[in-house]
Amino acid sequence: MNEKLLNFYEAAKALITYIDQEYVFDKSADMGCGGFDTYQSETFYNLIAKAKEALGDFESEIKVPECP
Repeated sequence: MNEKLLNFYEAAKALITYIDQEYVFDKSADMGCGGFDTYQSETFYNLIAKAKEALGDFESEIKVPECP
């Protein structure tokens, strides 16, 4: 695998992992009592799911070196 592709893979995996582990949201709603309810829109959720699936497919097709 060439260096640019490996860099892209590592960056994409890190971003997807961060979004998944840190519960990143793209929407919020006023709860009416001064608080906010944050959530992932259906579009954002579906994009994350597609990215995870694509990453898994890529990893199963290509021998990817372990990241430190």
